[in-house]
Amino acid sequence: MSAIVNLSGEWISSFIQNNKIYNEKVNFEQQEDKLIADIILNYDNEICKYRFNGKINKNIINGTYEFIENSEIESGTISLKIINENFLYGVATYISDDENSDDIVQSPYALFRNTNNNLGTFNLCSNCVGKSATCCCNPNVDSPMILPKEAETISKDMKIDIEKFASKVDFSKMHNDYTLKDLYQMKRQDNSNKCYFYRDNKCTIYEIRPIDCRIFPYDIKLEKDGNYYLVYYKTNECQILNENIKDIKMVSYNTRLFLRLLLPYIREWSDKYCCSHLTENHDYEIICKIEDLF
Repeated sequence: MSAIVNLSGEWISSFIQNNKIYNEKVNFEQQEDKLIADIILNYDNEICKYRFNGKINKNIINGTYEFIENSEIESGTISLKIINENFLYGVATYISDDENSDDIVQSPYALFRNTNNNLGTFNLCSNCVGKSATCCCNPNVDSPMILPKEAETISKDMKIDIEKFASKVDFSKMHNDYTLKDLYQMKRQDNSNKCYFYRDNKCTIYEIRPIDCRIFPYDIKLEKDGNYYLVYYKTNECQILNENIKDIKMVSYNTRLFLRLLLPYIREWSDKYCCSHLTENHDYEIICKIEDLF
């Protein structure tokens, strides 16, 4: 990877805070090995603006960001690896300046170039909406699993009770193992195979859609050797990804941000109960062990 890869332009960032995924608009300006950026974050309906200053060394970016508004100062560091000219991945660190707190917050941090070709980002399905949506409307694709925090967010934003759109899956009773956690599974519309939130040829919760929707056609599988693997379903229910294994693996790299939120639920997520149709009807290819992604 060249040290002078041109990163100037508009990007979209993703990071995790309080078990929720946030996105920012990032505008990079690059002069040789120096990189600055204006960052705009909509943090729970509050607009926050930051300035980033960094330096590129080979394929590594290190820098600091700062937010100054209403006499409040917030700052932190961002370290990124240049995966390719359209994808950066690393970590953001923030140290609280509250004298009553010694919190050090560290989050996985990913940046995707904002281009019309969304291969390699989780805007993939925006190219598909209104054309097929075969993952949302096909009985051979299981309804997505939903983390408890995701169900709460959807319920709050859509002003609808969780039991209206999702069923709780009590794994502890199913397996008589009371260390297992509960998850939810999305319901389908009563008169069709469509996802509960698929209306007028589009996803009505796209910005807050579950991780299971964001990573499809990837999944986590427990294999006979006792290890958990990231797999790719070889299914024509997803018409965006092509058969180029290089592209498939590159897109899979982007799942790391989301898999961090799934790790506490990895046993439950791998249960065949919630993916019976995909398991029975579709071949899959192993990409790598989950542990190799971190």
